[in-house]
Amino acid sequence: MSLHKNIQEVLTPDQVIELLKKGNERFVNDDLRNVKTHHVLELTKEAQYPLAAILACMDSRVPVERIFDKTIGELFSFRSPGNVVNQDIIGGMEYAAKVAGTKLFVVMGHTGCGAVNAAVKGIKLGNLTYSLDKIKPAIERTKNITPKTIDNINYINAVIDNNTLTSIETIRKESEILRNMEENGDIKIVAAMYNIATGRVSFH
Repeated sequence: MSLHKNIQEVLTPDQVIELLKKGNERFVNDDLRNVKTHHVLELTKEAQYPLAAILACMDSRVPVERIFDKTIGELFSFRSPGNVVNQDIIGGMEYAAKVAGTKLFVVMGHTGCGAVNAAVKGIKLGNLTYSLDKIKPAIERTKNITPKTIDNINYINAVIDNNTLTSIETIRKESEILRNMEENGDIKIVAAMYNIATGRVSFH
């Protein structure tokens, strides 16, 4: 359990990835930890020491803490349509890294992403249009798979993967803090894909 500062300090980003993988394995096997809520509330009432920050889609089928078998105080969770990045999210990540000591940052797409489907179809819907526009670079970089339709699962999954990479590129470009910390080996920024049918997370 990553509720103590000394645990957060000694683990490397790669070790944190392994902890997330083990938590996901418990989730897939329906073997989640039995964590007592009041005990965790007591441990975290004065401070928090999350090991990882996850940027995921707002999709209700992607319950981030549960997917990784994590509880209160163990993860920072950012959500947006299609796990796209904005200034507020990047600012939160900077806080997580520089102030709270978080070592790992994961941008996680998921199969069956409605935001990606909508972006591929060119849908416009109020303020959501701004989020969908941020997925266009991922569509543009997915050139080698045809047909380029929402019925082609291989194509859509490739766009979803590329969208996580585009978000990571944006984070590195727009945050000198995170970019420098990653270059120094203090943090790691990685992409992942969650399969809504199997519950499995694959890291890239």
